[in-house]
Amino acid sequence: MWLSADKRRAFAKETSKLPYLEGASKREADLATQIRSEILEQVFDKFVKPDDSDFDASTPSRWNRALQLWKVLLTEKRVNYFIELNNSEYIEWIKTGEPTLLPCTAVEIESHNKALPKLEGDRDVIQFAREIRATLLKSCDAFEQLLLKSGVQAAKHLKLRQIRDVVRRVTDPAWFLKRRPKVFADYKELISKWVENSKVPEYPKK
Repeated sequence: MWLSADKRRAFAKETSKLPYLEGASKREADLATQIRSEILEQVFDKFVKPDDSDFDASTPSRWNRALQLWKVLLTEKRVNYFIELNNSEYIEWIKTGEPTLLPCTAVEIESHNKALPKLEGDRDVIQFAREIRATLLKSCDAFEQLLLKSGVQAAKHLKLRQIRDVVRRVTDPAWFLKRRPKVFADYKELISKWVENSKVPEYPKK
């Protein structure tokens, strides 16, 4: 991305001390680090420090959301976060503030898994499943906001509560891995499908 000399210097000052991301493989780490750099430049150029011609004084909330994401980009160390963010609708979230799903940060993963039953199995698989569980719960929260805005019938709110209850009680990592969407942006579509479906996702059979 092209940046003016002044903006490039300001960007370099903000990002010069960022560590190289570590992943399960060098290829994954390289990809995530490259994605982080590209997203940082885009958010910085278009939203955090927009050019005068792009500046809109009537949208301070947009700048605040951009700054919120910017701070996360500078502190997050999870490789999966950046890979998932690249396939999310973060630009739309900055522009509109709609509860469009963003990936869970490390802090959100811990928060959403707090007080929930421990998952059973291999450590790496458990960690991945915890990320998926946290994302499903965050997706439920975002979908609930959409339901409240649209004023839909109580039956859908009840179905969403049932779905959230299932997600919170499952302890089998495979259950979460099986239901993870192939494309990250499809998490909200998955929750919508479950809400519209007549059946709530089932607990794993013992």
